[in-house]
Amino acid sequence: MKKEIVDIRYVAKILFLVIASVNLGHTFDVTWLGLLFATYFAVIGYLNGTRRREFSARPKYNKIPAYGAIVPLALYWVVTPGVENGVNPVMVFLPGLYLLFLAALQERSRGNGGFEAFVAFDGVAALLFSMFAVPKGWSPVGFAGLLLALFAYSRRGTAWYKYLLFVLLIILLSGISYGGWLYWRAHRGEYGARMADDYYQRERVLGFDPVNALGSFGSNYQSKYNNQVVLRVWDSIPSKYLKAASYEKYVAGIWKPPVKPLKTLIPSYYQVDYAVLETSDSVTYKARQVWIQSTLKTFGFVFAPYGSVGFAAKDLDSLQYFAGGTIKGLDGNGKRSDWYYFTCDFCSVPKSLLAYTEGDLLVGKSYEPLLDTIVTAMGLVRRDSLDSTQILDSTRSFDSENLQRILSYFKENFTYSLKVPGLGRKFGGKSNVSRDPLSVFWHAKQGYCEYYATLSVLALRRVGIPARYATGFANPEVVEGRPYAIFRRKHSHSWVEAFVDGHWVIFDPTPPMLTSLGNEPNLFAVKWEGLQGRFARAMHFLKEGEWRRTVDSWQNYTQKITDGVAIYVALVIAILAFVGLKIRRYIKGRRRNIITPKNAAAIEWARRLTKAELTLATLGFHREDGETVGAFVKRLLKVNVVDSTSKEKLQQSISVLQDYEEQRWMK
Repeated sequence: MKKEIVDIRYVAKILFLVIASVNLGHTFDVTWLGLLFATYFAVIGYLNGTRRREFSARPKYNKIPAYGAIVPLALYWVVTPGVENGVNPVMVFLPGLYLLFLAALQERSRGNGGFEAFVAFDGVAALLFSMFAVPKGWSPVGFAGLLLALFAYSRRGTAWYKYLLFVLLIILLSGISYGGWLYWRAHRGEYGARMADDYYQRERVLGFDPVNALGSFGSNYQSKYNNQVVLRVWDSIPSKYLKAASYEKYVAGIWKPPVKPLKTLIPSYYQVDYAVLETSDSVTYKARQVWIQSTLKTFGFVFAPYGSVGFAAKDLDSLQYFAGGTIKGLDGNGKRSDWYYFTCDFCSVPKSLLAYTEGDLLVGKSYEPLLDTIVTAMGLVRRDSLDSTQILDSTRSFDSENLQRILSYFKENFTYSLKVPGLGRKFGGKSNVSRDPLSVFWHAKQGYCEYYATLSVLALRRVGIPARYATGFANPEVVEGRPYAIFRRKHSHSWVEAFVDGHWVIFDPTPPMLTSLGNEPNLFAVKWEGLQGRFARAMHFLKEGEWRRTVDSWQNYTQKITDGVAIYVALVIAILAFVGLKIRRYIKGRRRNIITPKNAAAIEWARRLTKAELTLATLGFHREDGETVGAFVKRLLKVNVVDSTSKEKLQQSISVLQDYEEQRWMK
């Protein structure tokens, strides 16, 4: 039997596994667990190297513990919260722990189902995981473990200089890593700022801060993340505009939202784990609900289309309803949020929430000269200049006409651009031009949505038309066959809400873009997004409690069945049918055994007969078709064979055939 070769290499291997265990436990503050694994490896090494040397005497390798350990570790992985910036240590510790566990299973059964190669691979991988954020003073311990692994698993008889070359290679790579760290430390301020800016762009929906600055959407259009999916709206025919907020006060390039909510929405009822909040009582029961998933932080805004009569979200006790339909209160939902909105063809938002306020007519004194110039250039009609006859003339809407004049002026004199030339500097020789971005935009005659919407809002207010600056997403991406629509960063938009002819209307003054914002997603990206969306929906179904409805309905259905008699009658019939089938098979089996015996003796004699006939065939003697064994024996007894070897084989075969004739029917 094969036995363990116990020498200095085997001792080095056990010490290497002990070091990997202790280092992993110490690095992740579970020293007791590392010591437990170290003790286990020491005991297994002692048993394998002394009284249990034979490989066959070791326990057989069992795959069930190896696969079973995945379940608790995977569950712990799922419930472990992420971190905003950096790597969560648990995500490194769990793979290292699992690999150490596999190394322990393989070493325990090595030679009887376990393999040396897996012990080496799992042990070295666990040791490398244990070097993650190694506390000061433990790096040499990990390095010593690598050297022990090198010595333990190298080929016997390896020259000493090869070990030296490997150590020098490790030292060289360590020196390069250390030099890189020193370089990073010297330039970390520069890289840190760049990484912080990149992180900010990647993780946050720019342009939707509670205080909105002109130009904040620019990063959504010009960064490498402009194709990043921000919202998934589970509606095959979504609204063109998905609104985040309305703003009322503009000062020096900054839009500020209303600070006083018009209404506080309190949960009317709960839909599984979601609190349902209605703009008016008992409207969402007859409304259609749409689920929205946000992949990024929304700053507490509830994105929803116009006319939404209710909202539902988890982990909140109220939502704030501001002028213009701005809904806030998702801040407690964490980095990423999801919610529902409700729409209804027969429901409506209360008129008190749709009326305009004084803030919708607010214009700063410092902007009046510029706005008067703009109103005159566009030919807008002021409400205070109309007489009573013109106001009562129902065949003509001066408010709607003003909107058309703004559109025409922008179309004829402005162009869409992701940059506003001259922004941040004065235009020489023009006294009414300041550093304000709105003034720069008016004179540059090019810019993007934020500038067009801002200028239009203030111009409409200047002529007496209530207006608001609105932000959100527009023109969703709809793919045929996909049950949801998506909004990417480049779909972020701002537009105007104008109170025209007694009601609010969406007014979008931004000219169309001549070129698309970035490259369109390729086919693979579209398909991959489809898989991501459906996976997110499935996880939502499992995680958020929707499956409880299915379970409850199934439970009610099964309760009705079990309360009736039919289920028990069917059960008795099935049992009787099963018993009858078993009896029928037993009777048929008995008959088959009577007709054709299948006992061990008959099988053995058939085997011996076949072997004897094969031997005779090599000598040139064959039993004819229809010839009995007894007749075949009589014919063979008359044969005279000269060769002694052939004669001996013939006599042995004849003896078997004679025994077969005499004993085959004996029990």
